[in-house]
Amino acid sequence: MTAACLIDLDHLDLYVAGDDALRDEILGIFETQAEMWAGLLDPAAEDAAWRDAAHALKGAARGVGAWQLGDICARAETLVGLSRRREERAELLEQLRSTGRETIAEIRRLRDGT
Repeated sequence: MTAACLIDLDHLDLYVAGDDALRDEILGIFETQAEMWAGLLDPAAEDAAWRDAAHALKGAARGVGAWQLGDICARAETLVGLSRRREERAELLEQLRSTGRETIAEIRRLRDGT
């Protein structure tokens, strides 16, 4: 995966109209929110807690154009209802965390101008 796929800057620019300071502020807020919501995703969690955390992270990710992370969260939202979901949740959570780390790293590169 290339870093260019992690944040859709054209999408984000619809909201910031070329204002780099505003872009960086929004991405900073997203970074904080993403870390918080991802931290609440526990494969053993009750269905409602799992779904709510996945849904919140999905919305935040899609809001900044982090489509891949948003898509993983959309899949996570569906993993409710059956006891076998715990293993599936754990596997998907690893994918989510990996993509989340890559996305946060890209955000930091954008903010640092590197």
